[in-house]
Amino acid sequence: MVRRCTVAAAAIGIAALPPALNAADTPTVGFLMSDYTTSARWQFDRDFFIAALKKVDPAVTVVVDDAKTDQTRQQTQAASLLTSGAKVLIDVPVDSTQASAIVRAAHDNSPAVPVIAYDRLINDADVDAYVTFDPIAVGRQQAQYIVDHVKSGTLISIAGAQTDNNAIEFHAGAMQVLDPLVKSGRYKLAYDRYTPNWDSNAAQAETASALNNLSNKVDAILVANDGMAGGVVAALRAQHLDGKVLVTGQDATVAGIQNILVGEQSMTIYKPIRKLAEAAAKMTDAYLKGGKPATNTTMKNGKIDVPTVLLPVVTVTKDNIKSTVIADGFVTKEQLCNGIPASACSGL
Repeated sequence: MVRRCTVAAAAIGIAALPPALNAADTPTVGFLMSDYTTSARWQFDRDFFIAALKKVDPAVTVVVDDAKTDQTRQQTQAASLLTSGAKVLIDVPVDSTQASAIVRAAHDNSPAVPVIAYDRLINDADVDAYVTFDPIAVGRQQAQYIVDHVKSGTLISIAGAQTDNNAIEFHAGAMQVLDPLVKSGRYKLAYDRYTPNWDSNAAQAETASALNNLSNKVDAILVANDGMAGGVVAALRAQHLDGKVLVTGQDATVAGIQNILVGEQSMTIYKPIRKLAEAAAKMTDAYLKGGKPATNTTMKNGKIDVPTVLLPVVTVTKDNIKSTVIADGFVTKEQLCNGIPASACSGL
């Protein structure tokens, strides 16, 4: 069954826009999620977005649909939302290219419905707006951590789903840092693969295969997110290499940070999701009121320069967990320390 939840939410006021919707007009906003399984962060995005709207105008209804990594399902969900009268669609696409069909359907609707690409860019379409964290910076910061901590050696790259534009951008950012050093001979990039659906089991299998081919001679593994890093750590553990090979991650999940605390993962990238959700809520409100949202840059999607709000990211290591994700209320010390040795939590 497709996970769908309907929640009363609110629109955040933006200056110089038409008057607020009256009480008789209760528009519906559709939030199309790619899935809730490949990263625990997505439930935060959903909840923060709804909360940001609810603060001001509880008359607006948000309908959240989970595509469960199925782009065809997401397109069906979008069609249903349009048929039911949704005024704005926010989309975390499963497939960044195929999702262009959702944009076309929304714009062909009468009246036309604006589409906000959320966290992942929709390619080859007249997307109305895009809100995201800087994807190139994610990859660059992951790669820079490797450069700062591994003088030389053999690297493995476990990238995300190639159907996700972000995965391509993360990888591109990392290679901006690593490619010159591979060409100079400082590093050998011995294995470099994209991972369908960001699947942690696939990441584990990829890593196991790479370790076998390399006779376990690996110094660092560039891993695109924490979910896959968990699979990578499992593969390393099977070869008694856990804690001996640098492993990157992203999303600052509880499991990922716990792996950092016990020494099996080296770092993660924290994306302050509340800020992303609030920016999306402001965009949504602007469209509901007949205006256009404020943006701070544009992103090329193969067809247009998409008006974009781009947000910065933060590298998280064992040394700054307390001052970043805990200080922001993104996770709690209790969550992080549950189920791991108490000694791993010293200093939090």
